[in-house]
Amino acid sequence: MEQPLRLLVVDDDPLLRRLWQRLAGELGLETLEAGSPEHARQLLESSAPAVIVLDVLFPEETGLDFLHELRQSERWRQIPVIVCSAVAERDIVLRFAQEGICHYLLKPFTLEQARERLRYVLHQRGLLPAEGQTPPGSAQEEPS
Repeated sequence: MEQPLRLLVVDDDPLLRRLWQRLAGELGLETLEAGSPEHARQLLESSAPAVIVLDVLFPEETGLDFLHELRQSERWRQIPVIVCSAVAERDIVLRFAQEGICHYLLKPFTLEQARERLRYVLHQRGLLPAEGQTPPGSAQEEPS
């Protein structure tokens, strides 16, 4: 049986995790939610996401530290990452870009901006079919 596509959202804000869960659901993805990089590490051990959405600031460490760790791992380095943060300092954004992120989405953002970024990343990876087709890994409904 084919594994469903998953989005891993690493953000300490539960409202933003729910927003990404809603968007992922619209595209046929399951969502894994982590309120911290430590929790995200635990989830990564048991499940491989198609995309990661990552915040920058956490009480215990930065999203940049977590991203750097991902990029050093043979197992996780190819996972596309969308950074979603209110931090707009040029130096910080450049450091994330050097680690190979796909997008840097500045908070506050609109639902449509988030949807576009997620769709773009999935499409670029060949994981999002053309309109009207079923996403890979999702269950197709039988006609009645």
